[in-house]
Amino acid sequence: MRCMSFCICLLTVGGLFGQGNLEIASANADGRVSHGQLYISVSERAIEGSPYINEVYKQGETIMFGKVRRKALMRYDAYRDAVEIMGQDQRPRTLLRRNTITAQFDGRTYKVMEYVDLGRSKQGYFNPLNQGTAQLLFKPKKRFRQAENPDHGYDTYDPPQFIDDSSYYLKWGNRPAVKIQLGKKKLLKALGSYSPELRKFISKNKLSMKKEEDVVRLVKYFNTLVESSSDDSPYAALALGR
Repeated sequence: MRCMSFCICLLTVGGLFGQGNLEIASANADGRVSHGQLYISVSERAIEGSPYINEVYKQGETIMFGKVRRKALMRYDAYRDAVEIMGQDQRPRTLLRRNTITAQFDGRTYKVMEYVDLGRSKQGYFNPLNQGTAQLLFKPKKRFRQAENPDHGYDTYDPPQFIDDSSYYLKWGNRPAVKIQLGKKKLLKALGSYSPELRKFISKNKLSMKKEEDVVRLVKYFNTLVESSSDDSPYAALALGR
């Protein structure tokens, strides 16, 4: 981002989209920026990185109750956890964050889902990576780091920047999604009593539990084991959330 950065968000008043008032927050000379839900930030120092997964708007569609409601240009603001849609007047609008409204663009589905964060239940956008009883979810996220001025002349100046803070979650049925680190030990523990079968599947297919596509394969296989199980409790196989 250049020395002057603009981020405009419009609140929804009615329907899916709408407009709201604009607040302006200026940055200090040291690059520190104050943020609001609606803001234009003007900084005298360059801000590194971007709050968006992809700054370029991509053609997409909104889906409500299983039906396509609108086609438009879209992009995802990973700092605000918001889907932006370019209106016909060439002004960006923020899609209502509702679990009944899904956005699909740039090869990804953005779906509002319940998850656990520091012991609290929240709702936010996720990219579901598979379907089934157990789902691996990707949560795109950016965090903003304020500028850090050197305490001494020989120290370097750290400019303000947006830093990737994305993560993965596992979701079981209607339970809230729980954050998980990709790795063989953690995944086998989370997926519970099918550990022997999953170990064999990993070894046979030479899967890396650090790679997203390989973990998706494992979770899909796990779902086939659950579906073929005669266990009366669908939650018995999963250690997630314990």
